[in-house]
Amino acid sequence: MSRTPSREESREMLKWLNRNRQQIQKDYAHQYVAYNANGIIAHSENLQEVMELAEASKEIFSIYLVPGYTGYAQFVGIRFPK
Repeated sequence: MSRTPSREESREMLKWLNRNRQQIQKDYAHQYVAYNANGIIAHSENLQEVMELAEASKEIFSIYLVPGYTGYAQFVGIRFPK
């Protein structure tokens, strides 16, 4: 990246990511995504490719590795009679 985003730019990018996280998860699972407050700049399973495309855009960006699955686990205690 040509420069580090300002605090305000970082905040706006994070807001965009949080607003669009479900759709990103659905569309780009297991991929790297370069994005900023305006949207996705590049995406691929290859980090180097994403970096090159994002740099070529001349826009400020962040990279996010979209997980393949997000969920939770609940552990339930089991008692056995003595």
